Amino acid sequence: MTTTQRLRGWCLGAAGLLLTACDDGLEVRFAQPFLAEVADMAAFPVRHQGVYTAADSGKSLCVGRTAVWRQELQQVLASRREVDSLLLHHLRADTTYAQGGHLHYVHLLSRDSVRDSWLWTDTVFTLAGPGPGVLRRFQGRYYLNTPNDNRDKWYVQRLEIEGPGLRWQTFGTDTLRLLALDPATVYYHRENGRLTSFQLMPATAQQTRRLGRYDGLWDTQEAYRRRH
Repeated sequence: MTTTQRLRGWCLGAAGLLLTACDDGLEVRFAQPFLAEVADMAAFPVRHQGVYTAADSGKSLCVGRTAVWRQELQQVLASRREVDSLLLHHLRADTTYAQGGHLHYVHLLSRDSVRDSWLWTDTVFTLAGPGPGVLRRFQGRYYLNTPNDNRDKWYVQRLEIEGPGLRWQTFGTDTLRLLALDPATVYYHRENGRLTSFQLMPATAQQTRRLGRYDGLWDTQEAYRRRH
């Protein structure tokens, strides 16, 4: 089985940031949309809307007017007999079928095998829907604030777009890097003697802006280049 993927669908002065320990490591949450002194944006500027593709060309990050999404093209090699059973008829030519909310394209490779392809999509951020996010821009970077169900904590990501290049970043969970922040902004929480969370509470605009300027706190998830 071979799998390639593309990305589709998405399109912080924080009063506080909560880092909670979980099985996969620390989880980052802000108490308020980031940054507090920056105005909300109603949409992404037209100049930055488009499809940005990763180096392996199988993954893409798409920036729309009010959403950002990832997309990947999934491809699976299957026997012709398996597909005949799924479609309930003998396959004689390339065809399509719908399953699991995806449109599949079936391509005949030989008498005995086919390639089944479909586009996987995942919403990264959206300004619409039942839990709309908050979009803000600071020093050339877009901050994507997505609320939890209670809208009392916010998950923050950001996009750096320079020319044709785009970097998708999330707030880092490296404890040593967090300790390098201004001690006045950090609150430590321990359970049974074990450090379980940090809450960052910048008291001034300068402290808040540092969270955006301090690149050591941001982890790049993937880098892309604009395709169109």
